[in-house]
Amino acid sequence: MNLPIEFEKKMKAFLGNEWEEFLYSYDNNRFQALRFNTLKVGKNKSVEEEIAGIMDKLCIPMDKKVTWANDAYYYDEEKRPGKHPYHEMGLYYIQEPSAMSAAALLAPKPGMRVLDLCAAPGGKSTQLATYLGDSGLLVSNEINTQRSRILSQNIERMGIKNAIVTNEDSFVLASHFPSFFNAIQVDAPCSGEGMFRKLPEAVNEWSPQNVEICAARQKEILDNAATMLKAGGTIVYSTCTFSQEENENVIEYFLERHPDFTLEEMERFWPHKVDGEGHFVAKLVRRGSVNEFDADYEVCEESCNKVEDTGLKTDRKTKKNKNNKNRKNETKPALTKENMKLLSEFLDETVSEDMAAWIKNSRLVMFGEQLYRLPDMEVDIKGLKVQRAGLHVGEFKKQRFEPSHSLALALKQSDAQNVVKLTCDDPQTTGFFNGQSVMLSDEQAAECKKGWALVCVDGYPAGWGKVNGAQVKNHYPKGLRNKI
Repeated sequence: MNLPIEFEKKMKAFLGNEWEEFLYSYDNNRFQALRFNTLKVGKNKSVEEEIAGIMDKLCIPMDKKVTWANDAYYYDEEKRPGKHPYHEMGLYYIQEPSAMSAAALLAPKPGMRVLDLCAAPGGKSTQLATYLGDSGLLVSNEINTQRSRILSQNIERMGIKNAIVTNEDSFVLASHFPSFFNAIQVDAPCSGEGMFRKLPEAVNEWSPQNVEICAARQKEILDNAATMLKAGGTIVYSTCTFSQEENENVIEYFLERHPDFTLEEMERFWPHKVDGEGHFVAKLVRRGSVNEFDADYEVCEESCNKVEDTGLKTDRKTKKNKNNKNRKNETKPALTKENMKLLSEFLDETVSEDMAAWIKNSRLVMFGEQLYRLPDMEVDIKGLKVQRAGLHVGEFKKQRFEPSHSLALALKQSDAQNVVKLTCDDPQTTGFFNGQSVMLSDEQAAECKKGWALVCVDGYPAGWGKVNGAQVKNHYPKGLRNKI
């Protein structure tokens, strides 16, 4: 690999005798790893037992764990777990091994308010969600609109119920959420030096000037993060670069400006020392004490008879012309009686009593005809650009309610009244993910009633189908098809 001359000079001076070993690492293959999603895995058996079964189906040995992250394993390059139904159902997330270190260092507790400030494509957010479980609040933010959509898709795939995805600058969030979060992840945009082996195009984008620009931006983002952190809270700052200007120097600058913080831990991941790419992590803790977090929060107990009008912004472009076709994205203040009836009928016929109550007895918000369930924890999102306001429940259409793919992936098999059961080695499974109808056996046809059914593969929800006799009409999203 041809590295930039200025980069080589800097790294030779920095590494000294380790330079040759570091340079040799660029000739080695990069490492591949996947991290299991314990929001889905481990609900029927122990996490270890369930992971073993999944890895066996993937033909991946369990002999090499990622030591700094929970439930994460390396796999050989010739394996392709991203092309398996289990990936599409959100049982695991494919992630660069070193990148797993940041969320593992933050390790939030269930019930906390957590912010992932620079979150796309979603590896760290989905990892943080496994620490929270279905409790607390996760705000995942990405300033780039297109990348925020990818982030939202990954939040959906992993079945996360308590996340809000925003598309804002860190300054906007800081003015909106002063002293609000217990834990903040700042995986800052950087010069990407640690990713040269994985992303050779990053070599062409590197320059000393870009390092300086990144460092200035990182300082600003960290300052804004501090504004949003409660007393006693934690920020974990991370980059995928080797540059001291973007790592230790940024931390030193931050501590000088914020004397109420202490540096508790700082670590570098070098590609010639660990099985992963280059990474930097630092744990910053604000002094002071805070009340037990779960007692410090308000949990909403309103009925869905009072749907909230958030005043959310879905896209700045839609504000230019209030009369254009994008007006359908505006929020509505309440469910009509007719829509309430349609929602109740769907829930009563399709999901368990407990799941129906969980949706009904919550704050619900409308985007046009789209219905979302906001997280239980009270949070003000008025005026923010929001890609995902909690769990997307579904859409109201003419005289009916149609469930969303997000709802399917957030459920367990036991949450559904009507279940179509497939296995990963059934040819119909590949067909389902590619948009084909499912034909039921006589036995399954006798068990399934007409109407909406949760299609499950090996007991894990894959999407919705609509049963009519022995045929199940496919409702897997068209944009997600043909990936298996």
